[in-house]
Amino acid sequence: MSLAQAVLAPADAARSAALKVLAPWLAPLYADRHRRVRWLGIVSVVSAFALTGLAPLWSLALGPVLLGVPHLASDVRYLVVRPGLHRHAALVVLMGAPLLAASFGAGPAVGMLGVLPALFVGHRPRWSLRLAAALAGWAALSWAAWQAPFGFQLAFVHAHNLIAVALWWCFTSRPASAAWVPALALLGTAAIFAGALDPLVTASGGWSAPWTGTSFTEFVETTTPAMDATLAARLVLSFCFLQAVHYAVWLRLVPDDARARPAPRTFHASWLALVMDFGLAPLLVVVALALGVVAWGLVNLPGARLGYLQLAAFHGYLELAIAARWFVHGRAR
Repeated sequence: MSLAQAVLAPADAARSAALKVLAPWLAPLYADRHRRVRWLGIVSVVSAFALTGLAPLWSLALGPVLLGVPHLASDVRYLVVRPGLHRHAALVVLMGAPLLAASFGAGPAVGMLGVLPALFVGHRPRWSLRLAAALAGWAALSWAAWQAPFGFQLAFVHAHNLIAVALWWCFTSRPASAAWVPALALLGTAAIFAGALDPLVTASGGWSAPWTGTSFTEFVETTTPAMDATLAARLVLSFCFLQAVHYAVWLRLVPDDARARPAPRTFHASWLALVMDFGLAPLLVVVALALGVVAWGLVNLPGARLGYLQLAAFHGYLELAIAARWFVHGRAR
């Protein structure tokens, strides 16, 4: 028995026991991928909305620390590794350099440079209306990033959560009933901006949570300065909600869609699939990084969250670049 199998054996045993108990209710979801993904998405969006209303600070603080690095790995796995983009040396260098610079503090205009190689490298340069539209969009966004970097960064941090939902929708063909997932995400966002969670904000008197080092009111004032207090609170709540949806997309929905067989895998089988995609050494680096961020969070939760967010700065531009590539050239299935 391998070390990974020995470590994951208790989790797989518990999973097997739970499935036996829940089989009468879960059997239809276990066998039907589309139905399972749809219900996973619906439950994830509803849970994200409830968590945003009840414990936004915990969600904002613990989400990045516990789920951030695994979701980045999933991002790279399904957008870069599985399609084979990492085999194009020119694409890796030309797209990777500005994305890496963004993680080291470069401005958003630099991160936007990563979109251009995604449009041209690896494809014959055929001009089309879609390519012209993508270039026009890139030019407009790059100009905004150059002229107003803070405002652009604030808007992009929110928008990239919706980009993830759009990428999931385009990831594979799916029945029309799956539209409930993005529809509920948009409905939840609209409800937050319409004030659906305002009574909770008022009743709580400004949520606080141990270890976060702040209250919700202080967090809003720090992250959205020079903005109407009500609008700022709603903006932060919408980010909290869509961030949770974003994590669900990369950690549950996309992996379920991408799996070769319709039924879920054991934890050990999932580990073997990760090793096959990344290689053992890179995967161990990812695991060490994820555990390091968690350990940092136990000592200094605000610092770990900010450190992770700086590290993760590249992935929003990566998602935008791949979305632009799919829009122009289609997705290689």
